[in-house]
Amino acid sequence: MVFDQLSVVLASLAILIAVGYTAQLTVKSDVGVDSLPWVGLKTGAFAGPRTRIGSLGKGVLATMEAGYRKYSASEISFILPRSDKSMVILPGSQVKWIADQADSVLSAQLAQRNSLLTDYVLLDPAMARNPIQEVIVRRHLTRSLGSLIEEIEEELAVGVTHYWGKDTDNWKEVGVFETMGKVVARSSNRIFVGLSLCRNDEYLDPAEGFAGAVALSGTLLKLVPAIFQPLVAWIFVLPNRFHLYKASKSLIPFIQQRMKDLKEAEKTGTPRPDLNDYTTWHIKEVELDGIESTPPKIAKRIMTLNFAAIHTSTFTATNILFDIYASPMADIYVKEIREEVEQALLESGGKWDKNIIAKLIKTDSAVRESLRISSFMCTGMDRVVVDPHGVTMSNGLHLPQGTRLGTSTYSIHHDDSIYENAMTYDAFRFSRPREIAIAAGKARTEGNGDKMQYSVKREDLAKLLESKNLATVTTSDTFLSFGHGRHACPGRFFAATEMKLLVAYIMIKYDVKPLTIRPPNSFIAGSIIPPMKNTISVRRRKV
Repeated sequence: MVFDQLSVVLASLAILIAVGYTAQLTVKSDVGVDSLPWVGLKTGAFAGPRTRIGSLGKGVLATMEAGYRKYSASEISFILPRSDKSMVILPGSQVKWIADQADSVLSAQLAQRNSLLTDYVLLDPAMARNPIQEVIVRRHLTRSLGSLIEEIEEELAVGVTHYWGKDTDNWKEVGVFETMGKVVARSSNRIFVGLSLCRNDEYLDPAEGFAGAVALSGTLLKLVPAIFQPLVAWIFVLPNRFHLYKASKSLIPFIQQRMKDLKEAEKTGTPRPDLNDYTTWHIKEVELDGIESTPPKIAKRIMTLNFAAIHTSTFTATNILFDIYASPMADIYVKEIREEVEQALLESGGKWDKNIIAKLIKTDSAVRESLRISSFMCTGMDRVVVDPHGVTMSNGLHLPQGTRLGTSTYSIHHDDSIYENAMTYDAFRFSRPREIAIAAGKARTEGNGDKMQYSVKREDLAKLLESKNLATVTTSDTFLSFGHGRHACPGRFFAATEMKLLVAYIMIKYDVKPLTIRPPNSFIAGSIIPPMKNTISVRRRKV
C-alpha cells in the first residue's frame, strides 16, 4: 500500500516536471537581453527542454569554455543556458564592477537563495534571508581565530589519527572523501559546539548527513520547474528534516545547558574561557531576540553552519590530497612542505599559533593552487539584478531587473593568459613569488639614531607588495574560489587555517602512496564534485 502511494506521488511528480519543462520551451525568455549572443542552444523539436537538460552534465562546462574563448576574450558578454534560469556571463574584466555594485542594484543574497533554494533545503527561510550566523562568523570567529588554532589542530590530529590509524608497518586503504568529511566535521564542530559534542557520533553523523542532504536536495529540486517547487519541496527535504531531528536530540539539550552555564558564570562573575566557541557567541548575540534566542532556532543556525563548513571544506580537503599525490611532482611537494612544517614547529617549540601558520607559505600555496585548479563551481560572482530600473554597464549594456549574471570562474582559473600552464597543478605556483619577495625584502639597516633605512630596489618592492595578494584568503578578479569583494566568503579565514593545519599534520605524520592518475571530478548542474569513492594508501610515519 505504501509503495503504491509512493508510485502515485512519483508519477505525479514526473508529470509535473514534464509539463513544466514543456511550458519552458523558449529558453530565451529567461533573459530579457536581445543584443547578446547565446551559447549551447539546441535547435529542432523540444529545443528548450533539451537545452536545459543538456546543461545538467559535463556539457555545460564545454559550452561555457567555448563561450569564454569566443566572447570573453573579446570583452563580450554572452548568455549561458542553465537548467533553472539562464545567466549572463560577463568577461573577467567586469569582476570589479560586479563587486562594486550596491546590494540594491545587484543582490548576492538573492542569487544564493535561488541557486541553493535555501528557503526549502535549510528548512527555514530565515536561515538565508536573515543570515545572523554569517554576521557572527565575520564578527567573532575571524577575530578569535588566533586563540583557537591549538584547538583546531588538536581536533584535526585526533580525527585523522582515528580514521587513518597508527600502524607504522602496514599500508591502509582509506576513502579520501569519506574520511575527510568526518575529520572536517569534527574540527569544525570543535569551534561550533566545543569538545563535548565534536566527537559525539550521535550528533556528528546527522550533522554531516545534513550537510550532504542540503546540497543534494537543492540540486534535485532545481530539476523541478520553479512554479511547482513549493508543492513538491517537502518530498525532497525529508532527509534534511530527519538529520535535523537526529542532531537536535543532542544539540538542543546542549544549547539549553550552555545558556544555564553562561547565566551562572555571569551571576558569579566566574570567567569561563572553556565556553569560547560559536554557540556562546551566538547566544550572546541574540539574547534579546525572543525568536532567535530559542534553542531550536539556534540549533537550525548551527546546522546551517555545518552545511557551509562541512560541505565546502570536505570538497577542498579531498581535492588537495588528490591534487598533491597524483602530481608527477608529488615527492618533491611532500618533501618541501614537510621540511617547511618541521622547521616552523622547531622554531616554535612544537606549538601552533598564527605566526607559525603565517610561515607556511608553501603549504598555503598548495591549498590555494588546489582551490584554483579544482574549483567547486563552473560560474562565480553570481548576482541577480534587483533594481526595478535595471542596471546599465559602462559599455552601454542594459540588464533588466531579474537578470541573473556572473562570471566564468572555471574558465578564468584555467586561462593560460592568466596562469602559466593553467591546466597543471603546480603546488608552489603562489609561493615562489612570495619567497622571491621575502628574499628581496630583507632590508639592510643602517644605524642613524632611531631611524632605520632600508635598501630595497623598486622592482623588488613591487614584487613584495604583489606577493601579499597571493595568500589563500586573498581574493582577486582572477582568484574567485571564495568570491570577491564585500560578499566574499566570511568563513574563508577559518577554512584556510583548517586546511593548512590539516595538510601540515598529514605531511609530518603520514606517508601516502603517490597516484599514477588523478581521479576525475564530476560535473552536475554547474557544480564540480570531487571523487567520492576513490581511495589512497596511507601509513603512519615512524617519527
